[in-house]
Amino acid sequence: MGASAERVTEQLRRDVLGGFFPPGTRLTETLLVERYGTSRVPVREALRALAGEGFVDLRPNAGARVAQVPVDDLADLYAVRRVVEEITASRCARRVAAGESAVVEELTGIVEAGFAALESGDPVLGAELNSRFHGAIARLSGSRSMGMVLRRVSEQIQWAYATTVPQQGLRAWTEHRRIVAAIASGDEQRAGRAMVRHVETSRRGFTRR
Repeated sequence: MGASAERVTEQLRRDVLGGFFPPGTRLTETLLVERYGTSRVPVREALRALAGEGFVDLRPNAGARVAQVPVDDLADLYAVRRVVEEITASRCARRVAAGESAVVEELTGIVEAGFAALESGDPVLGAELNSRFHGAIARLSGSRSMGMVLRRVSEQIQWAYATTVPQQGLRAWTEHRRIVAAIASGDEQRAGRAMVRHVETSRRGFTRR
């Protein structure tokens, strides 16, 4: 995949996950070419890539549409996410205990940006920063495999939450701040518990919708 197609793929994924293009939205090449300032070839490659990830339905002679959110899979996705994120948060705390303060600095910066996005009323940016926060914890944990698993799981969950970002935002970012504080303490168990509480609150919030 060329650089243009990769850029369009990332931008389209962002728009789908953030709710700019809700499930069922028809994605014409003309619409996407105009929105992303590119030609039709990168758009076609992006649509094929996101179809492979499950975000787009591509049907012969019917064009492309944003797929429906896989709500039936959420219980399993949350179960995986809980285990993975408990591990990554604990490992981040271990790094802090070893004297790596840059971990806390990076996470704090993302949390501050998240609150700013909330105040400006930008749900798409808020959703992107939410993914960046959890992705940063996975990356900073030093476990590449955990990061790869988390990305796929979190994207599906984020997609399900896209329409509730403005309502869930304040709670989520307040909990993110608590997670950073737990990681900053260098206590692995405290950090793991803080992350598990966050994931469980998120899961319960969705099931009450």
